[in-house]
Amino acid sequence: MNPAAAMGFSGGAKKFGPKLDEHDEPRFLEQVKLFFASAASKTDIDPQYLDMIKACNTVVRFNIPLRRDDGSLETITCYRA
Repeated sequence: MNPAAAMGFSGGAKKFGPKLDEHDEPRFLEQVKLFFASAASKTDIDPQYLDMIKACNTVVRFNIPLRRDDGSLETITCYRA
């Protein structure tokens, strides 16, 4: 089974599998894993090298306050891996 299929990615239309949060979108890490698996399935790279590439030592999460045009204040969560 290819990595994308193992992660629940079916190709074609975006299908992320089960709903993971209240906004019907996968969480950040799940999205990264899905996109990585999709891209990896299109390469001839040895799976051992893909595991080395996939490893992440640090993820930084921070929030940015944003004032919308209607005057409301919203906090956006941002990530850097």
